[in-house]
Formats: sequence, structure tokens, C-alpha cells
Amino acid sequence: MALEIPERARARLRAWAAEARPREACGLLIGRRRGGECRVSRAVLADNVAPADRASRYEVDPLAVVAADRRARVEGLALVGVWHSHPAGPALPSERDRREAWPGWLYAIVGADGRLRAWRLAADRADEVPVRVIRGDGTADPLTAGRGS
Repeated sequence: MALEIPERARARLRAWAAEARPREACGLLIGRRRGGECRVSRAVLADNVAPADRASRYEVDPLAVVAADRRARVEGLALVGVWHSHPAGPALPSERDRREAWPGWLYAIVGADGRLRAWRLAADRADEVPVRVIRGDGTADPLTAGRGS
């Protein structure tokens, strides 16, 4: 499995993460899945509605999930993942991230250094997913797992 994301969407994730600091920013990834590929068309910013400690915790506003899902379906797309930031740490999933993950979804994390990494999460493990950034000309800039972008 791999995550492909347009450069403009990656830039938005980084900007939203920086604007939210010291809180975690969060949102959704909209696109298509084909086989082992997940291609993001766009990223959506959502309110972080975590009941406490938003500096180290996020919860995507459920109303944003419903609205994004409806819009994606109208466009022939789907929700393919969730993104959030770690404003004071690396783009590595926390124990809470793994425990609260939705099965089958991809999770993109923007670290404090602006690096973007993607994961498939389960309660007992986190499998890194390679990220390929799609340039404006449509070509891919492959990034190896572990390097991030």
C-alpha cells in the first residue's frame, strides 16, 4: 500500500499544522483507493473536538466527517484517511493513535518538523506506508518509508 498526495495538499497540511500549534490540527483525506494505492485528491481541515489536552490529542469533529463524506460521494470520491499533527514531536503514531485507529484507514501525521508520514494503524502495531508526493506536473516524487516528506 502507498499514499499518493498532491504537493498542494501536503503544503496545506503543513500550514494547518503550523497555524494550530501548540494544539494538534486534524482533518480528513479525500480521494480514491485502487488496489494497494490510495490517491488523495484533497485534504480537509476539521475542528479538533478532543475534550481535553488538545496539545497531545485530537478528535475529528464528527459533523466534519459526515459533511466531507457526503461531498466526496457527490464527487465520486471517498474518505480514505485521517490526518493530524504532532506539534511537539515526530510524525510517529502514539499509543493512543494506534488504540483509537479505525480499521482499514490510512493515517497521515505531520510532525513538529513539518515531515509527513503515513501509517496503517492497529492496536498492536503501526505499519508505515510509503508516501509519494504528486508534483503540479502530475509526476510523483517517491519518498521511502521512514524518511517522510
